Amino acid sequence: MRSVTVLAILVFCMAGILMAHTQPSLAVRPAGYDAPSAAYHPQVSPDITVLQAQERAALASGDLDAARELEKQVQAILIRQQDAVPQSAPVVVVGPPCLAERFADDQLIHPGPITASSAAWEMDGTVWTAFASGTDSFIWVYKSTNHGQSWDGLLGFCWPPLHKVSKIEMVVDQDDSGFIYVFENVPDAHGNLAVTRMHKDGTGLSGWRMRPGSDTVTDFAACRDFSSSYWLYATAHNGLQGGNTPRSYILRSTDYGITWVVTDTVYNLARPRLVFGPGQCGYLSAVPQPDTFKGQVLTGVTTAWSSPGTWRFVGWRPDTFAINDAGIAPAFTAPVESAVVWIAYTQDNNRAEDRDVYSAYATDTLLGWVGPAAVANTVHTEGYVDLKNYTSAGNDYVNLSYVDIGPASHDNAWLGYSSSGAPSTWNALSDPWVNKSGYVGWGMTTFPRIVYSPGAPGPGGGLVFVGQDGNGYFNAPWSTGVAEDRAKPEQPGTGFSVLPSVSRGPVRVSWNGKATRLTVTDVTGSIVRSVAAPAGNSFVWDGRAPAGTYIMYLTTTSGTATRPVVIQ
Repeated sequence: MRSVTVLAILVFCMAGILMAHTQPSLAVRPAGYDAPSAAYHPQVSPDITVLQAQERAALASGDLDAARELEKQVQAILIRQQDAVPQSAPVVVVGPPCLAERFADDQLIHPGPITASSAAWEMDGTVWTAFASGTDSFIWVYKSTNHGQSWDGLLGFCWPPLHKVSKIEMVVDQDDSGFIYVFENVPDAHGNLAVTRMHKDGTGLSGWRMRPGSDTVTDFAACRDFSSSYWLYATAHNGLQGGNTPRSYILRSTDYGITWVVTDTVYNLARPRLVFGPGQCGYLSAVPQPDTFKGQVLTGVTTAWSSPGTWRFVGWRPDTFAINDAGIAPAFTAPVESAVVWIAYTQDNNRAEDRDVYSAYATDTLLGWVGPAAVANTVHTEGYVDLKNYTSAGNDYVNLSYVDIGPASHDNAWLGYSSSGAPSTWNALSDPWVNKSGYVGWGMTTFPRIVYSPGAPGPGGGLVFVGQDGNGYFNAPWSTGVAEDRAKPEQPGTGFSVLPSVSRGPVRVSWNGKATRLTVTDVTGSIVRSVAAPAGNSFVWDGRAPAGTYIMYLTTTSGTATRPVVIQ
């Protein structure tokens, strides 16, 4: 396992560069969504209703632990009612990845084309990211323990069959279980939502299907809560299938991602985001499809850890122009019921080349949105927002990022902040364009993701993003690269490729430099072929092996790199 090194960290100040904004005003809520989830999910059984009444009394008295225990009983009833059992499945594992060194303003993490990305962090300052590779269809997991100065690769994995990964969500525990979770929409059968779980050293990888059955999941979101025990939540959206009404589900696991139940059935959670504050309150946002809902953001709040019937939905229509994406985040303050909650979204102003970013805020769980306020309103396109709250107790700040897509900005990533004291005001960081060495990529699955690194200079906000070359990068305003005169160490497996990566016959393995050994194993680690010091820079493996996934290990004097290959 190798890491990349950055030598300099610059302290940055949170300069108050005020972005233009409109005068806040109350917007009218359209009818249809402004109702508790009982309107969508009426099957709350009497035994659950009794427990929920006791839970509300416990929450009213401030006994969070007692309320949580009662909600565990609710979960047990849902598991029995839905006959929910773990749906485990094998996951192909390789790794660790071959890290490439790059001494530039942006920290290169993963070389090669990226189809999806996600990021997470812990309060000890550890930063995590996952990239889905367009080269081999694997998801590669990385971590940094020094605020993004250098990164370690843990492993790569994929759900069979090999496929282009269209979206991933990453969740990391920061106190209890020591697990990393990666959520993905896997195209086996009808298209199932799946989760993989591993320890923080990359060992113990397991996988479970979360929503098996005949439904085709077309979009999803995932998160954790921050109460004393570790629970996971997800949404699964079924889209418009054959003209049917789109259906969405809210899912919950209380046993570390193994068993999942449906807590609510909701209408039309397209392009969803899902997040929790410091207590029992969780929030979601979505952009309903199709154009019937033009200009509307669907927002929701649960006041009891997503217990059935506790979600309340508000459809907020700030304008008649199409809204393309939306994020949501609460301040990490108490009491949680009155914490400021923000939404940020992209609106196209009826011209595709003139999208702008707006925000709104609410001050209680009724979600009475105040706004909109303009975050970025220029003559060209801004979009692909990410909105994240800090997760330290009492922190009332949130960070917002978006991509400025225009000839003047050259597709740069903006990063700024707001706080509960002035929730309609957005301030840029001292240098708001986070990327330095090239344009950022953008799209609904590869937009820049906000990460924090507590203990770093300043507030510790940075971005994981896809660069103009398609590779995966990290940068933060306090980290501006390393000294250019540092010698670049030789990297294992430079130019290492296996073509074709899916084959019924021979495959050609090629690389740059001198190799000391080339080994082919199956996914259990059993050696199929091993060649010591192969001559030249290429080797042809005949591929005579049972159908399945195999791993190529190329060993050089500087380390070992891996590539998967599928024999059909």
